[in-house]
Amino acid sequence: MLMPAAVLIVVVLGAIAIDRAVVFGAQRELILEAQAAANDAAAIGADPGAIRDGTAEVRLDRGRVGRAIEESLVGVDDLVDVRWRVEGDEVVVVLEQRVEYVFTKGVTGAMDTTTVVATARARLVRPA
Repeated sequence: MLMPAAVLIVVVLGAIAIDRAVVFGAQRELILEAQAAANDAAAIGADPGAIRDGTAEVRLDRGRVGRAIEESLVGVDDLVDVRWRVEGDEVVVVLEQRVEYVFTKGVTGAMDTTTVVATARARLVRPA
């Protein structure tokens, strides 16, 4: 009598583990993409004139930042929502994506998807 219940519990726990692994994998990929985009935007988005004139402050050109982020995220899925902003001398990139569960969507009343969000910040610093 206990064996069928034990098998059912093992199957359910396995399904939960697989769904969580899918979500964590998608989140890890999104974090890597956000970090790469933020780093590219901070490096490429810096105003070359401000760097050349030798001031300690690095200014960011919003047009260059936007283009760098677009180019960095060329291979990213179209379903990823991309937001970015410049906060002082930092570039903040926020990526958001809906991830479908594999097994949980078969459970009545359970959610079919979850939202994964990745935020990355980058700043270009002049060497002292």
